Amino acid sequence: MPPLPPASRRAVVGVGTVTLVPVLAGSLGACDASDVGDLLPGADPSGGSSPAPAPDPDADEALVDEAVGGLAEALALVAAVRVRHPRLRDALAGLEDTHAAHLAALEGEQRGPAAPPTADAAAALALVRRRATATQRRLADQAVRADSGQLAQLLASMAAAVAQQLVLLPRRPGASA
Repeated sequence: MPPLPPASRRAVVGVGTVTLVPVLAGSLGACDASDVGDLLPGADPSGGSSPAPAPDPDADEALVDEAVGGLAEALALVAAVRVRHPRLRDALAGLEDTHAAHLAALEGEQRGPAAPPTADAAAALALVRRRATATQRRLADQAVRADSGQLAQLLASMAAAVAQQLVLLPRRPGASA
């Protein structure tokens, strides 16, 4: 028997949608609204209806300061590498723009370019990749720790944007992603 051709992405998504939607609809239909309310953070397990505690603005402010510091450092590194290594300018433009936009969204200030770490373009690119990976993970962690839902969404979307830029980074100078 000849091997079957691999399934296309559309086929997999279509089959998954066709099978998951009825299962989820049946599962959600069995839930009572009061059951779901008990699962929310801050819900009183005894059944009393006490409101959830308000988010702590000081905790979120410290989180924003932490995020701004990390983004400013990452942006300074990318800017310095782009100046030092002309072959990497185009490859790092999207990451630099992303970090700058995120810093602006958090109302943070850009720092001057960092001292270029090395004259070797491959080593500099590897350092940028490591720093971007750390920035992405830190933003995702900060999104989880945020008290404010809006801040959590913003930080999570920033983490996703940095992850997308990481996919676009070449593995070595002059190579495509």
